[in-house]
Amino acid sequence: MEKQTSVEVSPGIIIERRRMLWLPVLAVTALVSNEATAQDVTKRSEAGKTPAPASTGPLNWTEFLNQSLSPAAELHRDSSPQGQDAYLHWLALMAARLQLATIPDTKLGQFEKLEPAVYFGPSYRGKPFFIIEWRMEPGAILPPHCHPNASVCTVGISGEARISNFEIIGQAPEFASRQSFRVRETHNEILTPGRTNTLSATRDNIHTLQAGKQGARGMDISTYHGPNIGFSFLELESRPTNIEQRLYEAVWKQ
Repeated sequence: MEKQTSVEVSPGIIIERRRMLWLPVLAVTALVSNEATAQDVTKRSEAGKTPAPASTGPLNWTEFLNQSLSPAAELHRDSSPQGQDAYLHWLALMAARLQLATIPDTKLGQFEKLEPAVYFGPSYRGKPFFIIEWRMEPGAILPPHCHPNASVCTVGISGEARISNFEIIGQAPEFASRQSFRVRETHNEILTPGRTNTLSATRDNIHTLQAGKQGARGMDISTYHGPNIGFSFLELESRPTNIEQRLYEAVWKQ
């Protein structure tokens, strides 16, 4: 049985939280690393698999969209794990050229009742990606949550936030279950202006953010690579069960 909850992330923007079977995360699949460099993408470009960037200079907001959409649409056709990573690394390269001062101020709405507050709002709606801007008050925490069938390229705009990513080990229970499962921390870093963090449908798919003392502003370039089946928050134990491997016990948050 499925239970559905509507979550309004900003005025008029509603995301469905559905407690249903979580798609298996192929943690043992050989994936392209999140730390892939521009050289990696260049090699794929020479092989005809990734569109080569038209230039390497700075881009304002309009130029970023105009030059990103067509190559992104081409890359989006390959939904394999490697294809998603090629897509994400392309977006990260383009985002690195974005002049942050040209990003429009988006009307934001408070997300749920988090205190300190977190705000979201859409900056761009289109295909293959849409862009959600976010702002976090000093010390604010966006709890751990998953992104089924989706990829996200997170870009820092101002301030700083600690961002951590996790992957499910094995297979997790349904969202409605209180049965525990294990996740592994795969990234733990500080997101500052111009820096990026990416997750795909099959790696690093859970993330959480905590703003620094000055708060933080950023944006998520999000794309679906399958049907939108909602998402769930999860609760993590405060201490890892295996420090060396960074393993944590987790349960879906009701």
